[in-house]
Amino acid sequence: MIDPRRDKGLGVDPVCRVLDLSPSTYFARRTRPKSARRLRDEELIPLVTGV
Repeated sequence: MIDPRRDKGLGVDPVCRVLDLSPSTYFARRTRPKSARRLRDEELIPLVTGV
C-alpha cells in the first residue's frame, strides 16, 4: 500500500502518518523474509480463486 504511493513521489513518513503506522514498522516489514504462512497463502490463493 505504501510502495505505489512512494512511486508517485510521496514519502514514507506522510503515508505512515495517515495510516497510523510507524515508518520503522514499514522498513522492518520490507526487509523481513516472508513467513511460512505467507508463502503457503501465495500457493493457495490461485487454487482457491480457480475454484
